[in-house]
Amino acid sequence: MNKNAFTMVELIFVIVIIGILAGIAIPKLSGVTDGAKKSAEIATISAVATALDSANGEWSINEGSFTWGIGNNPSSQLNPNGYPADLSRDGKVFGKLIKDSGKFQKQTSGEDANISIFTGAASDPTNGVKFTTESGYNNDIPNKPDKNDFWVYIHNIGTDANCTINGKVLYLGDISLIDVNGTASTNYSSIQCQ
Repeated sequence: MNKNAFTMVELIFVIVIIGILAGIAIPKLSGVTDGAKKSAEIATISAVATALDSANGEWSINEGSFTWGIGNNPSSQLNPNGYPADLSRDGKVFGKLIKDSGKFQKQTSGEDANISIFTGAASDPTNGVKFTTESGYNNDIPNKPDKNDFWVYIHNIGTDANCTINGKVLYLGDISLIDVNGTASTNYSSIQCQ
């Protein structure tokens, strides 16, 4: 009698092989997810910076009232330097500037009237992109967002003034990543404007 079926040993062998392949593939896929979070966050901030420059450009060439951004915001919403202090609309952090804000959140800790602090999917302090510091390795890649970094937008300082954050100098209208190295804690109060 001829049977066309797998034996129990063959099935177990196939399951073990699939398990080994999954064990190899899953860690590789988490790296792809982290890279996608970083790329999306950088692309979103790039779009926000372009929209801020556009709003400020409109302000600098128009003497009367005009509209700017998504939803035709009135020029009265720009500060005396031509930058918006409030970027949110319809529950979206950057809703006045771009259609999709992604997973950005506005942080309130350490803010003053001159700056706004944001974190995105990669730089989220709780669920952001992790990096290892085991055995002397520091995989905190410079100028790429991870879970201890944050973004700062300078919207209301004098035209000749600047803000210093972790040794980085920012000027009016700048939106920039503050890259906190390694396991150092995120310190919003380190921002000094003059």
